[in-house]
Amino acid sequence: MNISLIAPTMSSVDMFINLIEELFAYEALPQKAEQIVKAVNQLISKPDLGQAWLIEINQDGQSIIAGHIIMSYSFSIEHGGRIGIIDQFYLKPEWRKQGIGTQLIPMLEQHAAQNDIHALSLEVNIGNGGARTFYERHDFMPRRQFCMMTKNVKTEEVPLTIAS
Repeated sequence: MNISLIAPTMSSVDMFINLIEELFAYEALPQKAEQIVKAVNQLISKPDLGQAWLIEINQDGQSIIAGHIIMSYSFSIEHGGRIGIIDQFYLKPEWRKQGIGTQLIPMLEQHAAQNDIHALSLEVNIGNGGARTFYERHDFMPRRQFCMMTKNVKTEEVPLTIAS
């Protein structure tokens, strides 16, 4: 089995969006189709925001898309500069527990190192013990003293005022 990370293109964007919708269904997240399409198009067209990949498995002469990964970029004084946030790491159920994720983590670390990314962060659904155990086996550490918090901002309603 050979595993590759393939950047989605405009011709594969529908397949990529379908994988995101599968992840949302699996995690019982609200699906906002218009928001997903807009965000995916923005990510693909602006590489400074992050990187998306389709997970391609080559097995017995066949290429199969088994999932996807999205890493967005941010900046952290605490971590010494640029960081990568693994926003989504999804393998279809039939491809889990076959060592694929274990092969992908070093690929993500290599991408990080080559792009001056000092740390990788991610969120794990509290109820997803398997994912948490997987990431801990790969040296991701829970930050017990921190709680991730989010507030959605309606950009169309917020006037932009920047002092010069």
